[in-house]
Amino acid sequence: MKGRFNWWAEWMTRKKAYAYAEEKQLNEDKFNAICAGTGLPNIHQKSTFKFKDVADGAARFIGNSPSGEKPFARIYTRLGNPNTEHLEKVLFQLECQHIIDNALKKDEQTPTMASLVFASGMAAITTVILGFVRPGDAIIVGNVYGCTDSFMRFLQKRFGIEIIFVDATKAENIKQTIDAHPNVVAVLIESPDNPTLQLCDIEAISKYTEPEEIMLIVDNTFCSPFLQQPFRLGADVVVHSLTKYVNGHSASIAGAAIGPYEFFSKEVYPVYKDLGPTPSPFDSWLNSLTLQEMGVRMKHQCQTAQRIAEFLEAHPKIERVFYPGLKSHTQYALCNKQMRNGGAVISFEVKGGFDAGVSLMNFFARNDTPMELAVSLGSVISYIEHPASMTHAVVPEEDRIQRGITNSLVRLSIGVEGYSVLAEAIDRGLNQ
Repeated sequence: MKGRFNWWAEWMTRKKAYAYAEEKQLNEDKFNAICAGTGLPNIHQKSTFKFKDVADGAARFIGNSPSGEKPFARIYTRLGNPNTEHLEKVLFQLECQHIIDNALKKDEQTPTMASLVFASGMAAITTVILGFVRPGDAIIVGNVYGCTDSFMRFLQKRFGIEIIFVDATKAENIKQTIDAHPNVVAVLIESPDNPTLQLCDIEAISKYTEPEEIMLIVDNTFCSPFLQQPFRLGADVVVHSLTKYVNGHSASIAGAAIGPYEFFSKEVYPVYKDLGPTPSPFDSWLNSLTLQEMGVRMKHQCQTAQRIAEFLEAHPKIERVFYPGLKSHTQYALCNKQMRNGGAVISFEVKGGFDAGVSLMNFFARNDTPMELAVSLGSVISYIEHPASMTHAVVPEEDRIQRGITNSLVRLSIGVEGYSVLAEAIDRGLNQ
């Protein structure tokens, strides 16, 4: 909606100058070097911070902090904490290092981007949306995680926000919806989506959203910055559930959001401050620690996933496999264009339908198998789950089926156990 965001013109100038990039990925070695970093800070497990004097406290409360410190990060942990600040900086670099480099080349003196870490991925999504949404607005939503879907329906029912669910894997659907709804202010997509692993062409969609001053929000959880960097493709805001690949060990719940500095500092941060979706210092320290080897961990997981997807596609008891890294995937070319590889999540349907899938999943519920029946993803442990009755149970059945989330669909997140172990176990589970 043109004229909706007073920061839009400035952001477009910087986005076109600094964010778009021909290279769609950060060099892998540079990525791993940023992850490893130098000097993980001590844990600042405290709620409040001592001021040097009254003038120091007053200055900090209006956002004036000493050089090198994030504003508000040394007042009260709900407002910021050194451990969370460190994690925000690393995530910022992983998604935006090219923006930093381009801005430095042009001697840019003011910030372009901002980064916030939250207590969960859902806290990141909801806070960003509450930072801009108003009565009468419309938001276009693609195929998204069950709780994101549920929150959107809540906004529509409780506050009259128009939520328009579309098949965002076809960019022209976005354009048609924008043309038909002049009150659209944002588009929210996942790519790959959860759990059918269909892709959205982020760059193509941005070509429709930018001229109309519509914010393009990309949930990058399934990829993490290692596999996909949406700002290079035209995204305006990127959100993550850090619980998945960033943590990688199912040991912490957290989220993150990165976006235009003016928008985040003036509209998102006040909501963050007042709602208090703040991570604990220990969780931020823990995620900074696990992040250090994320690239190495994910590379192994993705390589294994590619082989497992090929194994499943050739297995006589598998009906269909959904994995962007397979040449049979309808969006294989798009995967190669905007992702480093096909990722570490696979969805598939077992011959025999729902009952056969349940039998396989119950096999992995046993303690003597190298996988767990659990709903998360991105962990060093492989997880298998049933989206229709678990992660997407809150989505109305008619909408689920229309999006391809059938009762026979099974989702598999590949861990680090290795191809031979997982393939042998899956084969046993299918032939039990």
